[in-house]
Amino acid sequence: MRLSLSIAIVILGSGCTAASGRDLDPSRVVVAPSAWPTPQMLPPSAAPRIIAVWMNETAIEPGRPWTGKLVTSTNVASVEVRTESFSFTADRRDFGRFEFSQDVLDVVPQYRRAYTLRLIARNTAGAADERVVPITIR
Repeated sequence: MRLSLSIAIVILGSGCTAASGRDLDPSRVVVAPSAWPTPQMLPPSAAPRIIAVWMNETAIEPGRPWTGKLVTSTNVASVEVRTESFSFTADRRDFGRFEFSQDVLDVVPQYRRAYTLRLIARNTAGAADERVVPITIR
């Protein structure tokens, strides 16, 4: 399901970077991967894992699509993409593979600034793994 992201009305709803820590360097998140890692097979009760993140850009401009992909462990039920001003859920394409695509339509001046983007992967029990990426809406 595609959602149109319009910061003006605040609709709620990365390369490939190995997720070695909580904070991800935005310059590495936008590097095209040479080969995607495979999702890690985990039982449903295990802690979820974010393995890799890619976004087409971290400096988001109105009128351009903003897309991203994530590889997670196979027990991840949902991935939330969230800032303090908007939130939406990435689409699950397969076990351990998630994508999002947002059309940024319009941005009022007070929303054109830096944000902390939180990528939150959850299993069915509610346990979470999180990565943080600094982004800017221009």
